[in-house]
Amino acid sequence: MGEQVVRRLKLNELRLLRAVVDFGAMAKAAAHLNITQPAVSKGIAALEKTVGVPLVDRTPQGIVPTTYGEVLLNGAAALFDELK
Repeated sequence: MGEQVVRRLKLNELRLLRAVVDFGAMAKAAAHLNITQPAVSKGIAALEKTVGVPLVDRTPQGIVPTTYGEVLLNGAAALFDELK
């Protein structure tokens, strides 16, 4: 991931991605975060545009991370651990 992309990533976007993957649905993540479902969808779309790759797949069982999404989430987990 390029340095410019890393500079544009926001912690809230990474938390949003984590919630969507953990809950498996945009609506459930929105309810958990006390925001609207369209705000979650727009946030994920903006994050995908920033990194230039799809981060989640929509399946009949719910939303799952792509390989790229998993890599980003693993890096985000390390980042949040460091910030603690």
